[in-house]
Amino acid sequence: MDLTAEFKATLVELRREVDTYLIKSAGASYPASLYQPINYFLEFGGKRLRPLLTLLSCRAVGCDYREALPAACAIELLHNFTLVHDDIMDQDSLRRGQATVHTRWSESVAILTGDGLIGLAYRALMNTPSETLQPVTKIFTEGVIRVCEGQAIDKDFEGMEEVSIAEYFDMIQKKTGELIAVSTEIGGIVGKGDAVQVRALRAFGEAIGRAFQVQDDLLDIISSEEVLGKDLGSDLAQGKKTFVIIKLKELSSAEEWEFIQSVLRSRRLDKDILERVKAIMRKNGVIDQAERQIQRDVRQAQDILLKTFPPDRAEELMQFSLMILNRKY
Repeated sequence: MDLTAEFKATLVELRREVDTYLIKSAGASYPASLYQPINYFLEFGGKRLRPLLTLLSCRAVGCDYREALPAACAIELLHNFTLVHDDIMDQDSLRRGQATVHTRWSESVAILTGDGLIGLAYRALMNTPSETLQPVTKIFTEGVIRVCEGQAIDKDFEGMEEVSIAEYFDMIQKKTGELIAVSTEIGGIVGKGDAVQVRALRAFGEAIGRAFQVQDDLLDIISSEEVLGKDLGSDLAQGKKTFVIIKLKELSSAEEWEFIQSVLRSRRLDKDILERVKAIMRKNGVIDQAERQIQRDVRQAQDILLKTFPPDRAEELMQFSLMILNRKY
């Protein structure tokens, strides 16, 4: 099923409003050492998936999406904060096809840029309508904490020999899934959805978040730098315990796994090594397993919507789930 022309047009309109709000939120220019890298990073653009989810969730409960625009942009600013700091921790040189902040400036500048972004996020959040501001702020703040917990667990995993699939899913629920679930939950709350609708929107976001991260893990190896817009194989080079690495341990031969371990330990990666890893993944069905996991999570997300919302209210988020299913970058 392809995305409808109407939905594509809606996304273009909503992205335009989000981008305008984001640039306006960081409109200051002094001191340049703070605002220049902030604006540089925001002007990269990006998919804006999280704010789009917030606005679409607000529409799903029958409210004007503009009510949720400040909260949606606060979530995107928070997301950008995590990206700037993640790039430092992972020593990535590319983000959305451009030099990362710490590469173009310095790690000190990048740390301050991230700090500034989270401050701007809370400033935007304060423009949420007063009747929903308190619950929205509580959910947003808990989201900040859980994302940091997930990032800490992810870094801890790099030093561990074994990570179970259950541990992996717990980590990605915090690191990636939480902010996506916060996006849909807050959209429902600002839109004054009832308790059943808000719970369903959060569950939808959690399922989409799992699918998104497993897809990220897969694309990190099988995509290309031109399409992905960041360093290819960076998770592998950093020794991260991703879905594909955990499945490789389960499914590959002893000799193949020894090679994978040597790559994880060496933290070195070149084109030949990456091609060999991809060949081992294909041979052992790891790519197929990842794709099936993504499909299961997207189906779960869709089922949640259809059990809670009439088809016309569910349609845009259903379309969004198809966009995630077919994501190539």
